[in-house]
Formats: sequence, structure tokens, C-alpha cells
Amino acid sequence: MRTRSKTPPFSLSDKVSITVPASWAELTDRQLRYALRLLWLHGEAPGWQYRVRVAALLHYGGIEVVRRTDTRWLCRECRTGNAFLLSADLLPSLTEAVAWITDTAHVGARIARIDGHEATDFHLRTLPFGEYLEAENLYQSFLQSRSEDCLARLTAVLYRSEEPTPGMKEEVLTGTFLWYTSAKQLLAAQFPHFLRPSSASDGNAAPVTRERLLESMRAQIRLLTKGDVTKQQYILEQTDTWTALAELDAQAREAEEIKKKYGKRHL
Repeated sequence: MRTRSKTPPFSLSDKVSITVPASWAELTDRQLRYALRLLWLHGEAPGWQYRVRVAALLHYGGIEVVRRTDTRWLCRECRTGNAFLLSADLLPSLTEAVAWITDTAHVGARIARIDGHEATDFHLRTLPFGEYLEAENLYQSFLQSRSEDCLARLTAVLYRSEEPTPGMKEEVLTGTFLWYTSAKQLLAAQFPHFLRPSSASDGNAAPVTRERLLESMRAQIRLLTKGDVTKQQYILEQTDTWTALAELDAQAREAEEIKKKYGKRHL
């Protein structure tokens, strides 16, 4: 459950003080959707970090810009209707209060429900392993193709929907990508022997293709079933992601230890 705390009040002028959320985890679903839409709209534009921070500061602080010049902005406090002048020179320092919004590598939140479909847990602990494999294939396919359809299908998996729905708009797809990326970082830290990142300097690394993804998926299933096909349905449908990855990580660790112990003898 998210904590609904905020930063201490700080002044925009001598008459107006505001409070804003202090992290991704403190956003309500409505606030989160707004943040994600900002990232979708401005995420690839020059100077996008500053644009996003200013928009977030004013929106979460309940401030409307009536008119602006290069030096001063005429603003209105939405709650009271009070007008005030905001110095443009102060904005860079003021936006530090929402600097977390441009730290997209550590988004610790996801939209809780879409079109009546509830999201699986953020860390994917309870996601069936078969659905994790499907999600991973879609995520990798998106990285290769940048296809919005891949993100929509990934969203459907994580929200336990049979297919993409009308509610899966741009901000939702952006949120799914950032959520799954954050979850992958956690899983890699939790299961470092099995989920080792490929080295960028590895010239022998083959490109990710559909065939390689399927081969990897089949290999993982074989390791977990130990070749017993009667166990496949149980592994895919009744085993949760963390349990399956813990077993794969243990096997990977054992293989590393054997290689270290006996590898040199075969050189």
C-alpha cells in the first residue's frame, strides 16, 4: 500500500505555499496517470526533464499559469483563486521538490486497476511462471521492435486481462514499461546467478530474436521439469515466478561452482 505523505510546505511567493508528493510511491492512481502522461508527452524532447518537473510542480501544487513572460509568471492558486507573481528564475530550484519524477529508472509504483482488471503485485511474486515467460518475451520483443502492440499485450498479461482493452492508453503503456523495467532490476538483484545481465563488451552476444526467446523459454522449462513433460503444466500455471526463479538461480549457482572447481582441468 502506498504511503500518502508529502513534502513539507514550501513557498512559491510571499503569500503562497504548496505541498507536493515526495516520491513515485506517494502518488495516487490519478496523480500517477498524470506523471506517466507527462513522460509520454515529453520523454524524448530536448530538455524534457525540466519541462516535466515544472508541469508536475504546478499541477501537484494546484497552481494555474494565467500568463507568463521570460522573467515572471502570473499564476493563480486553484484552491483559493488568489493570484500571485512567480519569478521564472526561481523555477529551477523549486522543481527540485519533484526531481524524482525524472528518475525513470526507479519507478516504484504502478496503476492499480485498468478497466476493472487489477494489477498483479509490483514485484511479480504471485505471477504464474508461465505468464512471466510470456511477459518477458513481450518486453524483449518491444525493445527490439518498439511496437506499441507488444506493450499493450504485456499490459494485458500484468493486469490479468485476456486481451488489451480500451483503457490501455499511452500513459498506461508507459507505466507498464517502467514498472516491468523496475521489476526486472529487482529480480536481477534477487536472483543474480540466473538473471545475469549480458556484457555490452561481449562481441559474441547474438541478437535477440523470436527464435532465441522461444529457445530460452523452453530451456528454462526443461530445467524446472528435469525433462518430465507431465510437470510442465504445474510449472507454468501453478508455480509462482519467484519460486521458479529461485530454483533456476540455485541451479545456475551450482553450475558456476562446478565450473570453477573443475573447469581448469579440462583446459
